[in-house]
Amino acid sequence: MIEAMTKSPETQTEIADQLTPRVLFAELRRGVLGQDRALRFVSVAIHKHILGKVSGNILLIGSSGTGKTTIMNNIQRLYDTVAGFEAFRAVTILNANLLVDSERTEFRPDRIFSAVEQRARVILGDRPSIAELEETMERATVCVDEIDKMSTVVAGKPNPIGVVLQQGLLTLMEGERVPYRLRGFEDGREVERTVEIDTSKIMFVCGGAFEGLYDQVHNRVSKSGSGERIKTEAIKTADGSVRLESRFTLADFLKMKDLFEYGMVPQFMARFDKVVVLNDLNTAVLKEILLHSQDSPLSRSKRYFEALAVELEIDDLAAALIAERASHENRTGARALRDVFSEILNPIEFDPDAESGRSPGQAVVIRIDAERVRRLLK
Repeated sequence: MIEAMTKSPETQTEIADQLTPRVLFAELRRGVLGQDRALRFVSVAIHKHILGKVSGNILLIGSSGTGKTTIMNNIQRLYDTVAGFEAFRAVTILNANLLVDSERTEFRPDRIFSAVEQRARVILGDRPSIAELEETMERATVCVDEIDKMSTVVAGKPNPIGVVLQQGLLTLMEGERVPYRLRGFEDGREVERTVEIDTSKIMFVCGGAFEGLYDQVHNRVSKSGSGERIKTEAIKTADGSVRLESRFTLADFLKMKDLFEYGMVPQFMARFDKVVVLNDLNTAVLKEILLHSQDSPLSRSKRYFEALAVELEIDDLAAALIAERASHENRTGARALRDVFSEILNPIEFDPDAESGRSPGQAVVIRIDAERVRRLLK
């Protein structure tokens, strides 16, 4: 375990020597399935942040349900569970639209600092000094979700709010000293004064689904004369048959000019070490998520049925069939599992006694098999 490796490290360099990108990757992978490529880049970004010499800012692009927020949550989990890393635990996850005052079209960095300050106070406990708060805030990780909603162009028209947000974040990511009012303890007395938060040490992780980018790039690639070709792959189905399928993957074709056309400011994009496109989740990954993720619809349902003295089980082929159906909805990723699984589970939830033939309250096992899945997913 990582905890055993990190007893009272004295410097950021010592921490970075112990938490190599490979070690960070293994820890993050415990909570994120199907995104190994993205996690390698995230691991390097975190390592840079820990070392404190260069920025580790990163942008995550992926369809809904592919794991952007899950990655952000697991960055926070990593810092929270690794002993000796209190200085880096001020992680906050914010929605992009909260960072702009829409009435005044004004960027609000104080909302970032306020969220980071609250995390810092939780970490430091009672009676933190102003210096402790300042240092902890300057080592924060700020995750900004739904950054794509702040494009400079919306429905073909200029979006001034998007311009303000991107320019505001750009300034922070370049390294700015921002005045901020802090209250803390000095010489046993509670005092309040203005400090300058150095944002050059803060790590920024931005993410968004970038709805419309998929079609935008697909249309560009599909035009005659583009010189690019969409791959055709042999896909093995859950039942063992094989079919040919043309599969467009954004990661294979995305270029920086596509993001500029989408409405992202070039100077803003230049502040990211890496733009990472998350994988669409295929059948194998969705099956793994269904069977092994702690928050999968199967895991949640098992916990529900335990309270009813029902043990819920599922056959391997049944899980594969459910994952295969969910994979057809590649724009919703893992969320599609919930919709598909709920169709299978609803009759059992509605009347578990009738489904199992048990007497009310009697402990019983209900198994979801392939026949049930095929019948309900016709």
